[in-house]
This record gives sequence, C-alpha cells and structure tokens, in this order.
Amino acid sequence: MDSEIEIEQRVARLREEIQRHNARYFQDAQPEIGDREYDTLVSELRQLEETHPEFRKSDSPTDRVGGEPLDAFSAVAHLVPMQSLDNTYSAAELREFLARVVKLTTRADLSFSIEPKVDGVAISLLYEKGHLIRAATRGDGTRGDDVTQNIRTIRGVPHVLNGIAPDQVEVRGEIFLPKAEFERINHQRDEGGLPAFANPRNAAAGSLKQLDPQSVAKRGLAGIFYGFGAWSEDPPRTGLAMFQAFRKWGLPIPEVILQANTPDDVLAAVEEIGRLRHGFAYETDGAVVKLDDLTLRLKLGATAKSPRWAIAYKYEPERAVTRLLAITIQVGRTGVLTPVAELQPVLVSGSTVSRATLHNEEEIARKDIRIGDFVVIEKAGEVIPAIIEVKNDLRTGAEIVFHMPATCPSCGEPVVKDGVAWRCINPACPAQLRRRVEHFASRGAMDIEGLGEALVAQLVEARLIKTISDIYRLESPTLLTLERMGKKSADNLLAAISASRDRPLSRLLHGLGIPHIGISSARDLATRYRTMDALAAADVPSLLDVHDVGEIMAVAIYEWFRTPSATSLLEELRHAGLNVEEGSAEEMSQSLANTTWVITGSLTMARDEVADMIRARGGKVTGSVSKKTTHVLAGEEAGSKLTKAEELGIPVLDEAAFRVLLG
Repeated sequence: MDSEIEIEQRVARLREEIQRHNARYFQDAQPEIGDREYDTLVSELRQLEETHPEFRKSDSPTDRVGGEPLDAFSAVAHLVPMQSLDNTYSAAELREFLARVVKLTTRADLSFSIEPKVDGVAISLLYEKGHLIRAATRGDGTRGDDVTQNIRTIRGVPHVLNGIAPDQVEVRGEIFLPKAEFERINHQRDEGGLPAFANPRNAAAGSLKQLDPQSVAKRGLAGIFYGFGAWSEDPPRTGLAMFQAFRKWGLPIPEVILQANTPDDVLAAVEEIGRLRHGFAYETDGAVVKLDDLTLRLKLGATAKSPRWAIAYKYEPERAVTRLLAITIQVGRTGVLTPVAELQPVLVSGSTVSRATLHNEEEIARKDIRIGDFVVIEKAGEVIPAIIEVKNDLRTGAEIVFHMPATCPSCGEPVVKDGVAWRCINPACPAQLRRRVEHFASRGAMDIEGLGEALVAQLVEARLIKTISDIYRLESPTLLTLERMGKKSADNLLAAISASRDRPLSRLLHGLGIPHIGISSARDLATRYRTMDALAAADVPSLLDVHDVGEIMAVAIYEWFRTPSATSLLEELRHAGLNVEEGSAEEMSQSLANTTWVITGSLTMARDEVADMIRARGGKVTGSVSKKTTHVLAGEEAGSKLTKAEELGIPVLDEAAFRVLLG
C-alpha cells in the first residue's frame, strides 16, 4: 500500500469488515471467523490508525480496548425514567396479571410477547443521529451513573447505529457477563486466592464500576436490548416492530421472543423459555411477559415503580443431590486458606458441577458439612455452586468431620487464625509467591507482558523466582531452558521486564500487594508522598490525611513497611534499578496542582502515559466534562466532550500546546 488513497481504502474496508463480524457474532450468533482471525483484523486496523491517525474515526472498533482511567462516575438524568418489573413466582399470579390487563384495556384480543429475563445490569443508551453519546445505569430510576467509556469497550454494543434511526432514541437493555466468561474470570480469581463472584450479575455490575475502561474491556461483557425510553420521532406501534428496528440498527436482541394471545399460551411460552434457558449464552432467572401493543402500554401506564403492562415470572432455582468426596485447600496471594468442596459430578441448571466453595471453617461448622456427606447443591444466581444443606438422613456414620490443616498445603509451614480465616504467613510459600508475581506483573501494576500464569508457575517450580525481585535477575540462557520458551519469546519477555523498571511509583505500590492498597489508593499515596522513602517513613496520623485512607488501611501500610521482608524486597528492587519516585524532579514541581483534566480524542501518546504525566504534576484526570473541569486535552475526532467543553468555556489544548505547557 504505497499511496494514501490505498491506505484510507484499506482502513475503511477493515472497519466495515470488523463491524460485520461483530454483527455476525453478537446479533446473529453465527460467527464466520475465529477469535484469532478477528484479533488479526483488529490489530491491523489499530496499526494503520496509529501510523496514519488522519484516517482514524471516533467510532472505530479499535476504541473497544478502553479509554483513560476514570476518577469517578458522574450522575446523569434519564430522559425518561427507568422502572423495574414486578415479579411473580406462580402460574396463578401470572393469570391474575393477564386478567388485570384485559380488564384495564377492556380488550380481549390482546397479544403478549414473552422474552427471557436476562440476569444482568439495567442500562440505558442514548443515541443522537445514530451515534452513541451516553450510557447510564438505572440508578434510582431518574438518575444513574455515566458509564459511557466502559460501555464503549463492549464489542456487541454499536457506537453507530446502522441505517436510519431517530434523531434521538434512548435504548434500554441489560449488560451481562456470558457464562463462559464468568467461569473464566472466577477460575482466575480462584487461582489468585480471590473470592469468586457470587453470580454473573454481581460480576457485570462490578465490571461496569471499574474506573479503568481497559480493565472492563478484558471482562468480555455483552449486551441485550429490549425496550426504549425517549424516541424523538413516531415510535413503533408494537414490541415486535421495535425489535425489528433494533435488529436493523445492529443492536443485540433476545434470541427467543415468543408471541401468545391466551393465558394458556402465555404459560406455555414461559415454560418453553424455561426449557431453553440453559442453552442461552447468559444466565436467566425468569421470563418477562409484556403487552405487545405500545399504544395500550401508554394507556395502562405505571405505578410509582413498575409498569402495569409487564411482569417477570421467576423460575425456582434448580437443585441436585450429590456426594462430597473431599475438601481441598487453596492458598491465595495473601496466604488465606480457602476450603473447596470436591463433589461427585452432578448436573445442575444445565451444567456439570464438580466443585463448590465452602468459604471458611466457620461456614462448614455452621452447616455441619462432613466429608462423605450427601449434600444439596444449588447454583446461587443459577451459576455459582453452593451447598444448601446436608442430607442428614443419608448419613452412615462413616462421614469425617473436617478440620482446617495446621500447616500450609503448599509449603508445609504452620498457619495462623486471622479473624474467620486461616492464613499462611510464610513469605516464601510457593502458592503465595505465584499469586504475588502474577499480580506484580499484571497490567494494572507493572504490566510485564508475557509473564502470565503458566510461565510464572514454571519459574517458581524451577526455583528461578523465589521473590518478586528475582524477576529482574532473569537472563536469556536461563529462560531458554524452560519448556516452550524460544529465543524470540525470551527476548520479548526480558524487554518487557526492562521496560517495567520505569513504571511510576503508583504502579509499583499497587504491584507490591500491600494490604488494602488498590490502583486508586496507590495513586493517592504516590501523589501525596512522591517517593517510596517518604511513604515508608510516614506515620499513621500522616497516612490518615491521605484521601480515602482509613484507620485500617493506614495501620496496614505502616506495619507493612516495617516488616523485614518488605524492607529487604524494597532494597532489592531499588538495586535492580526500579523507579521509586512518582516522576522526575521537574515533574515533582506540581505545576498542574489544583487542575482537573479530561482527555479526549486520538493522541500520538498513550492515554495512560498522558494521565500519568498530569497526575505526576499534581493534576487530576476525570472521565467526563463538568463545571469542575479546568482543562481539556483534545486530539483528533474529539467528539461530544470537546463540544461540551466549548459550551462551558473550558480551556482546550491540543497535543502541541500540552507539550509546551509541560515544558
């Protein structure tokens, strides 16, 4: 591709092809290519856009990798309030609802639609002239959290609607975590010694509240849309017509939408969805019955919280009886020992269950769970297996009372009681070491690409890594002795390790796994103290002055820095050449103190890098423009944030002016 015309044409073709594959995957459930081929297309488009930013558009599918981290979510008002549905658990109550609708409409020739009830997070998308300009959670029904940047990372949610759409339309639906992604994430959390998410809805809600859109992009969220609020032009007359419009626009809709006219047919449709629901990509805990005529919906109206024209029929959770074969112990990053039930495999809610978390020793004692028991298994939220009760009447007397081990199953060292948990306090414990190294190398911390779970396990098992600082002692000849490690992979890993030495102090603090310190608190601490030495010398009263640091966190930080193992580790990392300051001496001048920035549009610098530059100079970075915003850094295709900044009279800088400002 020698000419700019050819490059522009290739960018356009790639963009169209990727959007078509998104539609085939998310709307039609008929993918034509695999993940590897899809990722290759996206990678090529991203490379061309980076090389030729003049051909990049604000609605490019490459935006779905995430934007700049957010400091908080702003509240926004829905154009039309979002309501929740009334629930019923019985066929008799469902018949009463149908009879009530007939009475209120004075019509007997009614049609109802029956759809799966997606167990997700309610969302409202606002499109203007076909472009997504805002996404908000339900909140209190009138106002919700602005999660636009996070929603933009979801591949199945179109940035631009296909075809002709109203000038303004508020689309309503659910954001959910697919079953496969839920299992993958919980497996990772399980391996990392973190508590599993209770159900996909909790995981989806937690994902949407992540302040870093790049983290959201990794969660694999999806969406389904089934209603609307505002509609600037003549709205459709029926729910079926609405779904036809959604499909044309490229919005994912439920794969099963049944129609029924009589109470018997409605109940049969509810039962049919109950039979089909285990094959859906998402968890569903019920079926939604809606009056199909939208004019009649307006006539029926709503109560203070729920529409009178719709109801949710909730299915009873499925249970099964199986045998508890053993109780094993998992060791997490912080040394917490978590008991896990190893079960005789049994089918529950459409999937085979062979393991269930037992949380802690007190939970086991409270339910009197013994090895060898027959137990009742239920999927809490239809996903996470939980032991509901023990079948005491099936006991033979051979069952074994469980006791937590006195020593760590990974390293053999004694364990100690810490509240309701037991903890291994051996800092050299292999299981803990694996989890600590994985966390240290993770993207939100030191971002060492290539140092993933499998390689970390190899390095720890080969005793090439005995402490985090050993990462910086790895050499090519040693790496080449490992299985499936070629020279190119070794060189790439060593380059990534070398690059991590220059990460700012906030990243290092997060990576060290200091109790209670997350990404946000690490930034606050780095901004306040500027150097590792200053933070290490801080006393509890000083730490309590830091934003969002409470007494428990302050004491934990103070004590961590005074342990011999922490002192030794920090000295080794300093000797390995790691940066232990939040920026250079020039950056520490705090030239941007008391400023609040919004970054928008396409820049030649990475947004994370720009945000770190601003924070290093005392500034704050947020995700949305408001009256508190003091500056906007705008690149190409800046969009609605730039428009709002201009309306509010907020100073706008391009990248060249920003560089001048930084000197």
